[in-house]
Amino acid sequence: MTLRLPALLILLSLMACQPADDGLALQADYLRRLNNGVEGAGVAPFDPAQLPRYRMPARRDRLIEIAQLRIGLLDLLLDVRRCPRLQQQISLRNSSLGKQLQPSSRLAYEGDLLRALDDCRSALRGSDDHKLPALLEELAAQKRAQLPAVFWNALNGSPEVEHYLRFADQALPVGAADETAADDPTLDALAQLAALGSALPETLPPSTPALDPLFFALHSSAQGGQLITSLVSLGATLNRASELLESRQRLRPVCPLGRATPRGRILQNIFVKYYAGVLQPYLALVDQRGQRWSASLRRLSELEQVPPATRRYLLELAGADDSLWADFQAATARHVRAWQETLRSCGLAPGQAGWDGQAASRDQ
Repeated sequence: MTLRLPALLILLSLMACQPADDGLALQADYLRRLNNGVEGAGVAPFDPAQLPRYRMPARRDRLIEIAQLRIGLLDLLLDVRRCPRLQQQISLRNSSLGKQLQPSSRLAYEGDLLRALDDCRSALRGSDDHKLPALLEELAAQKRAQLPAVFWNALNGSPEVEHYLRFADQALPVGAADETAADDPTLDALAQLAALGSALPETLPPSTPALDPLFFALHSSAQGGQLITSLVSLGATLNRASELLESRQRLRPVCPLGRATPRGRILQNIFVKYYAGVLQPYLALVDQRGQRWSASLRRLSELEQVPPATRRYLLELAGADDSLWADFQAATARHVRAWQETLRSCGLAPGQAGWDGQAASRDQ
C-alpha cells in the first residue's frame, strides 16, 4: 500500500493540473437549474460516449490511388539550358527526399512541376523538335487531371487535417471570445483550402511556402475539435432542456390560469439570469465559429473527385440537413420556442405586461 501511495498522489496532482472543461460545466449547471425550476426528476450530464459517432473514416477509405506517371525519360530529352526549372523539378522528384514527399508537399510539388512544364513548352515553342513539346503537353494534361485526387490525398493524408476535424476531449472554453478572434486565421486557412480545391485543375496549387502555413494553422488550433465537441454537447443539452420545459407544460402547466405564478417567476428568473445571461452568449460564440466552419466543409464536400467516405463525413458534420451542424441549429430553435411558449403562457415573455428583464437577486 505504501508503494502505491506516491503514484496515487502523482495521479491526483496531474488531474488537478488538467484545465477544467467550463463549456461542459456551464451546460450541466444550466440543466440542473432548469430541472429544479420545473421541479423535474433530475437530469444526467452530457455523456461523452456520443462523440465517437463523429470519428473520421479510416484513412485507407479516404485516400485515392493515383497512377504514377514516369517522367524520368525527360532527363534524356530535355535541353537543360532551355528548361532548367523543369530539370530541377524532375531531379527533386527522383531524389530520395522527393520519393518521400508528404501528401501536402506532393500537392505543392505538382503545382511547381506543372508551372515548370508550361515554362518549358513556352521555351521550346518554334523549335524543330516537335516530339518533345507534344510529350510535354500530354504529360501536363495528365498531371492536371490528377490534381483533384492529389488535393484530396493532401487533405486526407495529412495529420494536420485529421487533428482539426477530430472531436476533442473538451468543449470550446466559455471565455474563448478573445481566443476566437485570434483563431480566425484557422478558419481562413480552412476556407482557403476549400477555395483552392474548387479552383483545380484550372488554377494550380501554390508552392510550399504558401501552402504549408494553411496546414500548420489547422494543426496549431485546438478549436476545431473543441467546436465539434461543443456542437454535440450543446445539441444534447438544449434538447434535454427543451424536454424539461415541454413536459412540464404538457403534464402540469406552470401557469394554468394564464396568469403569473410564483413558479412562473422562478422560471422567468432562470431565463434571464442563466439562459439569456450565461448560456446564450456561449451559444452565440459556438454559432459564430460554426457558421464559417460549416460553410467551408460543405464547399469541400462538393468538390470534384471527393472520396465517398470523406464526402459522407463532411456532410455528417456540416450538411444542410441531418448533420451535426443542422441538429445544433434545430436544437437551438426548439429551445427558444420552448421558452417562448412557457413564458407566454404566464404573461411573462418579453413584450408582455409581466416581463421583467432584470434577474431577481434570489439564486435558483
